[in-house]
Amino acid sequence: MSDAPSPKRKRVVVCRGQYCNMGRRADKVLKRLEVLVDDINGDQYPKPVKLEIANCLSMCGAGPNLVIYPEGAVFNGVDETQLDAIVRDHLLLTDND
Repeated sequence: MSDAPSPKRKRVVVCRGQYCNMGRRADKVLKRLEVLVDDINGDQYPKPVKLEIANCLSMCGAGPNLVIYPEGAVFNGVDETQLDAIVRDHLLLTDND
């Protein structure tokens, strides 16, 4: 076992509520995000990024919505084209994390 500190774990919550998922918008975001998170997690244990689904994040007019914890970064009006930048800026661990 390594003596290196474990990386800071993150949690991504995607809203799939009625308004966020109109036209399956949130489903498209979730499908793309699953691939990106799987790439980050690889075979690490514990997994550094946990992906969760919420029934509502109470931001219905701004959806699709997602929140990244522990920093509480909120993203509204998300589509699958924005996810690469969100993952790069908020989920990929750097030496400073």
